[in-house]
Amino acid sequence: MPKIKSDDHRNLPLADWNVRTFFAYLTHLTAEHFGVEYAPTGSGSKAQRWQRESGMMKQAQGKYGNAVLKRFIEISVEEYAPNADYPYVSFTFAYSYRDRNFAKAQARLRRKRIKNVGSQHRNPNNLRKTWTI
Repeated sequence: MPKIKSDDHRNLPLADWNVRTFFAYLTHLTAEHFGVEYAPTGSGSKAQRWQRESGMMKQAQGKYGNAVLKRFIEISVEEYAPNADYPYVSFTFAYSYRDRNFAKAQARLRRKRIKNVGSQHRNPNNLRKTWTI
């Protein structure tokens, strides 16, 4: 079986995502939702901006984990209202000014887990599997 590239967000398991995968995903969402190419914003050269965003993303990945970071990016893209000066949301902006979306992402994932656990317990086949000694 061929190795999946780290920027293949569609086929790489979420547990194996790294900063490169998250940027590929953010680039995909930016093109899909806003119709523009993603590039980091802020001051400094393009290389400095990529480096700064990579550091921020790596820090968020370490602090929150892959599932929460992915959901944070989705919420940030969904809630962003583009304008002429800022036609898409950058990770720098979301991380710096929309950090409340991390709590939203955590809460949504927690609700999803609770719902999934609840539906497993309502299924009699899963109960047998859970309680079999």
